Amino acid sequence: MQRAGSVLRRRGIGHGGWLATLALAALPGFAIALLPLELAALLVLGAIAAGLALLDPVWALYLAVLSVPVQELWLLPGGLSVTQAALLLAVTSLALHTLAFPAQPLRLGRLFVPLAIFVWTLALSAAFSPYSRVEGLRETARWATVPLVYLLALRALSQAGGGAPEQGEHGAGGLLVRGPGWRVWGLVACLLLAPTLSAIVGLVQYGLGLGPESFGVGGGRVRAYGTIGQPNSFAGYMNQSWPLAAGLAVFAAIGLLAGAPRRPTRWALAGASGAAALLLAALLASFSRGGWVGGAAGALALTIATIALLPADLRPQARRLLIGGAAATILVLGLGGGGLLPATVTQRASSLVNNLRLFDPRGVDVTRANFAVVERMAHLQAGWNMVASRPLLGVGPGNFSLAYERPPRAGEPPFSVRPWYESRGHAHNYYLHVAAEAGILGLLAYLALIGAVVAQAVGARRSARSWFWRGVAAGSTAVVAAVAAHNLFENLHVLNMGLQLGAIWALLTLVEENQP
Repeated sequence: MQRAGSVLRRRGIGHGGWLATLALAALPGFAIALLPLELAALLVLGAIAAGLALLDPVWALYLAVLSVPVQELWLLPGGLSVTQAALLLAVTSLALHTLAFPAQPLRLGRLFVPLAIFVWTLALSAAFSPYSRVEGLRETARWATVPLVYLLALRALSQAGGGAPEQGEHGAGGLLVRGPGWRVWGLVACLLLAPTLSAIVGLVQYGLGLGPESFGVGGGRVRAYGTIGQPNSFAGYMNQSWPLAAGLAVFAAIGLLAGAPRRPTRWALAGASGAAALLLAALLASFSRGGWVGGAAGALALTIATIALLPADLRPQARRLLIGGAAATILVLGLGGGGLLPATVTQRASSLVNNLRLFDPRGVDVTRANFAVVERMAHLQAGWNMVASRPLLGVGPGNFSLAYERPPRAGEPPFSVRPWYESRGHAHNYYLHVAAEAGILGLLAYLALIGAVVAQAVGARRSARSWFWRGVAAGSTAVVAAVAAHNLFENLHVLNMGLQLGAIWALLTLVEENQP
């Protein structure tokens, strides 16, 4: 017992923490005996989650990432969503462990400063919003969860046992150096497991036609929307995950060929390949044209990053395969899919050209065929009107819909384009959207953040050695490209999907620093 107490004290858990852990352990018995079964189960699960997070912040990180696809499915007592509860647990865990281990200061990485600047820019815009400052602060708080998860990941993955620095290169261009510890494996598994489960739900919806009539694509099928609730946002979630799975699958296969340990590498290859296939199929089934553009950008970035990360002796063969594959793809697409793709897919893809054409939506004869395109253009014009009206700080974070739908002041033209009176919540282009809500200052801060992420990805590519870290570097780089391209048509910084991005950005930082 004395030895156990010394171990707990070394982990930063004194007598008070030990008593708190015992109290948490006793809760299940009281809950089962006195409460209704559903509430008792909820309390037991909450006690287990809190106890694990108290002992190690990595469990709070896992829970936050896993909560993203189920955040809208259940409400906890007090009206909290699962994700909000996970974030409260994450904040508590990060604070407690930072105080308990003062000798291990927080690692900030190169992305924390641009993240903080962007969040502060949003806060400044919210403070001077002529609409709802409450909504502005809520949107700012939602964005603040991204640096929170980023810091939590760096803290949790750098603790003892999380992984060791990669030791000097040897064998097959360094592909056989020691890889990560269980903490990093666990985070990557969570980053793939949560979206894969949502992808399976989406594929079932598509196959069985389970969804609202407005999502119909013909043949009794509907656009996949998973647990996210909206096909375009669902496609964005897929684009934040399939490149990571594909990158790991490619480099796991290369690692096997180079002589990496067979059992763990085979498991990684099987799991990552299966996840990538399901995620890509779900992306296709979403029928999101913006999602497909993002997927194409991610595929291009993944190809370039993979070739750059290959050992030098494999690059010529990879280039030849790339040229052959690109030629075959162009040929098939030029022939309208060659009959390999359903007609609904080829028709949807061909209509993408209309989304790229700029026009004045006022006075356009709206039909069922052009409704989505005209509505999108109306929101783009409304966003531009907001930028022109308040160029420096915008209308305030989270205030796009309020500014869009509120009647204009006397003598001022409306932001919205009539007859599109109802806002869809965003400008259908995140770069324009952030300029409309946070002004030119907000847009510049966001572009600086994306530039820092790209620089981090380049640094990760140069530093990765083992097959695992090369797969993470290639896949995470492709995620950055896919999200950046998809954001030309949507707003992917919704529904707390920033937790997925924040964790991936932390992985890029770990790849470069080589000391998870």
